[in-house]
Amino acid sequence: MKKVFAWILVLSMILGVAAAASALEIKLGHFGKPDDPLSTSAQAFADKLNELSGGDVTVEIFGNSVLGNAPVMIEQVQQGAIISLVSQGTLQAYDSRYYYVTSPYMFVNSAQAFAVVDGPFADWVSDGKMEESDVHNVGPWDYGFRNLTNSVRAVLTPDDVAGMKVRTPQEVQKLACFEALGAQAEPYAFSELPQALLQGLFDGQENPLATILALQVWDLNQKYVSLTHHTWESVNLVVNNTWWEGLTDEQRGWIEEASAYARDTMRTLVAQAEADAVGILESHGVQVDEVDTTLFKAKMEPAWAAIADAAGDTDRSMLNYFLALVDGVEY
Repeated sequence: MKKVFAWILVLSMILGVAAAASALEIKLGHFGKPDDPLSTSAQAFADKLNELSGGDVTVEIFGNSVLGNAPVMIEQVQQGAIISLVSQGTLQAYDSRYYYVTSPYMFVNSAQAFAVVDGPFADWVSDGKMEESDVHNVGPWDYGFRNLTNSVRAVLTPDDVAGMKVRTPQEVQKLACFEALGAQAEPYAFSELPQALLQGLFDGQENPLATILALQVWDLNQKYVSLTHHTWESVNLVVNNTWWEGLTDEQRGWIEEASAYARDTMRTLVAQAEADAVGILESHGVQVDEVDTTLFKAKMEPAWAAIADAAGDTDRSMLNYFLALVDGVEY
């Protein structure tokens, strides 16, 4: 028994998590800007975890990518230095089934997306594949549907995107989506995006409405917002799996309950931000346009093919299984 306790204590020190018999000090990294739904929800997680544990678990938050971008942060998770909130796309490097959650035009609305990722998709990926990389996904929160902003023209149809230079994350789903629409898609660091837009390095960019508001795109030469709803995604709370397995059942329960609380908080905040976004954007002189998403979805076959290739899904069996999950949920 003494050896077990000593192992847990040494491991916790390696993880950068100070552990005593009943106390944990956790470092949480994420990429959200101050006051956006991600930052607010991360704080809700920290507060709830502190409450549930009676002060035995404290969380120090490092937002706005100060610990690095999402791939860098998840490497720190593997090293045991932090826990982190990262996008679905970041997790595909550790489990290729995650490629499909953020593929373009998979979900009709948020309710359908929640039903899939909370239910059958979570069951599908619970077989320990990600844990082989010493990463454990506590669960998905929200990040919303992504939409296009640009400085050139109103985008109403897929043809309107053709020729634009659009910033995306370093993720095949976004790159393939906009390449299928005829844009010049190029990855670029999110932390450097505002300056890049001001300098005219890109015509446009794509992000959820909450992030578009947080960026204050009206000050970044982005005159047009099109509600393309091209991909839905969430941030996921990920932890070092060896550390996770070394916690007590009670400690894991606290973290899971606090994560669920923060998930619900973020989903409410994202929905509210989306409801308020059009009025706020228009009040700052931004033109906001609805689009017929079926026209955009009809262009996505090359994108889905590129994503399946990237996932190593040569026979598309994983893609077809995921599509069946989507079709099978009630929402």
